[in-house]
Amino acid sequence: MEIAYLLVKQLDGTLSVEEKNYFDNWIQESDDHRYLFLRLKIFYHRGHNISKVDEPNIKLYRSKIKKI
Repeated sequence: MEIAYLLVKQLDGTLSVEEKNYFDNWIQESDDHRYLFLRLKIFYHRGHNISKVDEPNIKLYRSKIKKI
């Protein structure tokens, strides 16, 4: 299962029992997982659309890094 899909479904409250079990196992695996989910939850509750993730513009970010 793709975790990004499950994170959104968890926030929407639409996980199936199987998905909920997978999510629960994933979130208990590490503090990083819990931190990521809590950050997404904050964005979600502030009204941000987290279900559509745009691919970053890699060339733009690389050019900014080179200037630093």
